[in-house]
Amino acid sequence: MMRYITGFLLSALLLSGCGGNDKEKAGDEYKFSKMNVTDENRIGQNMNYSDFGYMRHKEGDKVKTGNSVPYLNRQKLADMISDMSLQLPGIKDVGTYVTDEEVLIAYRTTNKDRNAAADQIKMTAFAVVPRYYHVYVSDEKGMIDKIEQYQALNNDTENIEGIIDELIAQMKQAPQGKKWNYGENENGEMNGESNNMRGKMSGK
Repeated sequence: MMRYITGFLLSALLLSGCGGNDKEKAGDEYKFSKMNVTDENRIGQNMNYSDFGYMRHKEGDKVKTGNSVPYLNRQKLADMISDMSLQLPGIKDVGTYVTDEEVLIAYRTTNKDRNAAADQIKMTAFAVVPRYYHVYVSDEKGMIDKIEQYQALNNDTENIEGIIDELIAQMKQAPQGKKWNYGENENGEMNGESNNMRGKMSGK
């Protein structure tokens, strides 16, 4: 129950401003179709909201304690999740890939309990993404480099759904942690659920 509440509150925060006059602007400035963020939240000047996000962190990187929840800036989401995951015990290297409906996290860990490590990584992502997102993880050797190769893709890429689905299938060969509950699988997919957000957000 707490996960649903947390997800709802974080999703609401992602879609709203930071209070004050920003709330009045939420209907226009923060729509998916006309996303507006401050310069300090931008990653480069040529940001395209049809792009996905990728960020990698290694042990020894400076921790960004000031990270704040971005306005569905996928690059910032990937940065935040990688940063937070790297602070977990035994996690040495993390690559996070954020599309418009999935979070794919590849990581290297010294934790011999692969299922427990998968749960920790997964919970970190679920804590900061909107509720409709699904999360997939993998500690398989070479998977970080594999998803890194996909970072230039976006919703305009031909057969993007097939490409992402194939990558997800490869990631699911690794432990995904335990099921959330009776009606929801390891990746946050409900029984019989169909995730249509990619089509709705295409080109956004």
